[in-house]
Amino acid sequence: MRAAVLAFLFLAAALPAWAADTLLTLTPRPGVTLRVLVDRPSNPIGSVVLMAGGDGVLNLDEQGGIGSNLGGNHLVRTRALYARAGYAVFVPDVASDMKGTRNYRFSLAYAQDLAAVVAAARLVARPVAIIGTSRGALAVASVFTRQSAVLPDAAVISSGVLMGNEGGSGSASTVGDAGAIRVPVLLLRHRLDSCRVSAPSDADRFKALLTGAPRVDIVTLDGGSPRGPTADACGAAHYHGFYGMDEQAVAATVQWLAANMRR
Repeated sequence: MRAAVLAFLFLAAALPAWAADTLLTLTPRPGVTLRVLVDRPSNPIGSVVLMAGGDGVLNLDEQGGIGSNLGGNHLVRTRALYARAGYAVFVPDVASDMKGTRNYRFSLAYAQDLAAVVAAARLVARPVAIIGTSRGALAVASVFTRQSAVLPDAAVISSGVLMGNEGGSGSASTVGDAGAIRVPVLLLRHRLDSCRVSAPSDADRFKALLTGAPRVDIVTLDGGSPRGPTADACGAAHYHGFYGMDEQAVAATVQWLAANMRR
């Protein structure tokens, strides 16, 4: 894996400078706004849609500022690394009419919102991968199982909430038929992830459900360390969030995308 990190850093150094965050505002329904952070290098090799964990609510303001505690989420905090690797980056908030509602990830409207973000990404650079971490795994499942108008070309789930239905809040396996995911899939996990809803062994169980995917790979990382003894085991500052090893986690992802994403 060290070789992958070195290759990633070399690639990043060789690429042209990337732009700072800009804000894209979509209108998926009348009177509804869906804000998306966009980070676009000058000559993108593809696009990634990064789905944060937790409730997914970034509370982006009109300048693109993040108004929630998800600014430190693994995928949100590493978005510039994906841009350095050559990808146009799209980090969506939750649509304004879904904030504060329950189980919105199970709705057709949410799946269609994700499809709209994927469509916007396609206009910038193809192919498009959707990447979700922790409860962002439900977003990945939703875009494939609840709509079929616009589909990503690959899927990546890291430290995913993949199995079970704790507290009725669901998991990637309960959003819909995982067999409907018919693109290459990467399941990225940390060997020491101790979050109760993302056991590393769940990746093996979820892989068995991906009967329609042409390829499913499980990559297990090791390293980093929690930010401190009080860090939440299900939080971004623990093994669950690949804390202290962002470059390694992004390197593993972009290396896999380069080899497996449909073009």
